[in-house]
Amino acid sequence: MTLPYAIDDEHAAVIAVGQEINHPDTARWRAMTTEDERLLQTYRALGLLIKKVEVSFLKRKADLRAFEGTRKEYRHAAAEYEDWKARTVHFANRARERRAELEDRVRLLKQSHGFEEIRTALRTLAQAVSDHRDTIRSSGRQETTADRMLWVRIDLLPDGTLTDHASGSTAP
Repeated sequence: MTLPYAIDDEHAAVIAVGQEINHPDTARWRAMTTEDERLLQTYRALGLLIKKVEVSFLKRKADLRAFEGTRKEYRHAAAEYEDWKARTVHFANRARERRAELEDRVRLLKQSHGFEEIRTALRTLAQAVSDHRDTIRSSGRQETTADRMLWVRIDLLPDGTLTDHASGSTAP
């Protein structure tokens, strides 16, 4: 199933996820949660929906407290609020359940992205150290003990030499 909104359209995602909660459809939910980017988008949309509900509760409750009118009008407004509250609590609970279903997958996905970010940062650092070593050696400047210790330490890392770490390749 193709979803009717783009991967970067958070507003449309929130609307679609809200519709999914109100009118579940297995194929639509699968489309919203199968691919990694859609899964993250759906997870964010669920979080936004839950926050919107919380804000709505605060506003509606404040509106009821500030209600001015006859006793009969107040009872009518309070009854409407209770009806709205029952439906909204049900919606919020379903949104929380759906979000809880996705939490483990989202955590694993974010963790793997975190590892990739760390790997990229380490490669950038290794490249900077390699460039530093090349600059010192090509300029004829004296290598310090600290320089040599750093280069040896990086060369002792698993999977290759300083140059291998900087380029992202691994030795056989």
